[in-house]
Amino acid sequence: MRTYRVFNLVILGLLLYVLVYSLISPVLARQFPDLPGCYYKELTGDPCPFCGLTTDMNCLLTGEKDQARANSSFQLFLIVYVLEWIIRVAILLTSRRFTGKALPVIDIAIHCILAAKVLHTLSTV
Repeated sequence: MRTYRVFNLVILGLLLYVLVYSLISPVLARQFPDLPGCYYKELTGDPCPFCGLTTDMNCLLTGEKDQARANSSFQLFLIVYVLEWIIRVAILLTSRRFTGKALPVIDIAIHCILAAKVLHTLSTV
């Protein structure tokens, strides 16, 4: 279970990184204008599935409603992002009560259901 708690802390750290990066990305773009915003787009010329999400997240965090786009990709990302925070915090808070492999199995089941819902939503868009 100790390894599983560390895994959850790493995931929470990555989720926190998304918030921090969204806030500092405009500063990075001004300080390093030659730095590509999306390496996939830089290499292929096509936008990746995540193109625009950092900008949308920054607009949400800074309250810039004029620039915020209400696209379905961002809305889906935001829902999954918030659910992931809730799931990870709940798992960390309850991990001491569970023994054995019950909690990782529950975690995998929740994420399989979440992934299926996301894939279903993306296929209907």
